[in-house]
Amino acid sequence: MRLIIALLLSLLLIQPVLAAAIPNESQLRQELKLAEGNKNAPNQAETVEALQSAINWLTERKESQNNSQQYQRVIDDFPKMTQELRRQLTLEEAKILPNGENLPASDLEQLILQTSSQLLEQARLLQQEQDRTREISDSLSQLPQQQTEARRALTEVQRRLQAQGNNQTTPLALAQLALLQAEAAARKAKVDELDLAQLSANNRQELARMRADVYKTRHEKIDVQLQALRNNLNSQRQREAERALEKTEQLAEQNGDLPASLRKQLQINRELSAALNDQAQQMDLISSQQRQAAAQTLQVRQALSTIIEQSQWLSASTALGETLRAQVAILPEMPKPRQLDSAMADLRVQRLNFENQLESLPQRAKEFKQDDGSP
Repeated sequence: MRLIIALLLSLLLIQPVLAAAIPNESQLRQELKLAEGNKNAPNQAETVEALQSAINWLTERKESQNNSQQYQRVIDDFPKMTQELRRQLTLEEAKILPNGENLPASDLEQLILQTSSQLLEQARLLQQEQDRTREISDSLSQLPQQQTEARRALTEVQRRLQAQGNNQTTPLALAQLALLQAEAAARKAKVDELDLAQLSANNRQELARMRADVYKTRHEKIDVQLQALRNNLNSQRQREAERALEKTEQLAEQNGDLPASLRKQLQINRELSAALNDQAQQMDLISSQQRQAAAQTLQVRQALSTIIEQSQWLSASTALGETLRAQVAILPEMPKPRQLDSAMADLRVQRLNFENQLESLPQRAKEFKQDDGSP
């Protein structure tokens, strides 16, 4: 019994010393530079390799410490962070975005480009948060094994460090000691990182979900704004086309009896105007289908995130499995947004062609001649 107690006391005394013996990175880099320059030193290559490996372990230690700080911040500041996200969500829900009702067509076109860019950015941020939620869920299933392996590696390096001892005098032995000390520090930092990752996982998932809600609401608002801007631009262009057609007919009427060529052209113009009206309705329909496709895609992605998040509990609850299967059963079929985008692009090209023809009507009307060839 006394031997066991003595052994435990000796370990308690040794461990703090070993833990505190963390090499200084700046000093290691200086020693590495000297070792690289001293080509004729005994075991020069091995010494350089040990010093470089020690520096690499210290770099890994820094990465683990940075991750640990982020996880600790999520734990400590969770109430404040959730409160801020709820405030942002409330502001987004109450926000009213301008629809550009009184803007000229050129300004509307520029605003539509900017708004489209904002919509894409919000979609990217939303997808990023959904991916983060899945990553956290995936990591939870791997954490126990990672923690076991990290603790085993820490125990092993501490054993080797204890066996190495501190009575080293040669450059190679000192470099190898620094390597073991740096590895032990990095292994300990990794164990701490994984522990904090597990403790903060639920908080990080909740924060990712709340940020996704903010981005989703913002995306929906911007989408409505974009549709309003496009409707206003289409209405302006339609009015311009009608005014061009009206002006052409007035010019023709001022010349008295209409020649056959002009009557034919006016009929073409009326058909163009009607085609523009039909096309505007088609574009509105496709825009509505695009918004529905985006909403369905989002719904499918959210359902996937929920399934992945809850999958770790399936073995413990048959009711949960039934609930998830019911959610999957009511999901819409995956939409095909590329087909809608292609159809919309074709309509836009046709519309530009119609508009160019209508805009040229007043100039072309002056070139028409009577049936006998006179102006």
